[in-house]
Amino acid sequence: MGGKAKTEKMSVTLPKELAGEIRSIVSHGEISSFFTEALAHYLAYRKQKIALGKGFGAWKGKNHPDLKTSEDSTAYVHNLRKTDEKRLERLGGIDAK
Repeated sequence: MGGKAKTEKMSVTLPKELAGEIRSIVSHGEISSFFTEALAHYLAYRKQKIALGKGFGAWKGKNHPDLKTSEDSTAYVHNLRKTDEKRLERLGGIDAK
């Protein structure tokens, strides 16, 4: 996010212990970059959590009786991978194993 990206200065208040930990591992000139990277990761996590929350309950077991157990799901994934391996072999691609 360096270069000519537009920036905005913000003021945040942190617990002293947390601020001390950050200063102990991040050089003074890199603190903004550290926060930018950390917050970008955290925002992605929060967005994913929100999306998962919105989608919760969309999967109905009655619509997928073949995937009720973890063993069923594992078998389904293995079958998908085998199909991909066969397709790659047919196309002359790399060995998928």
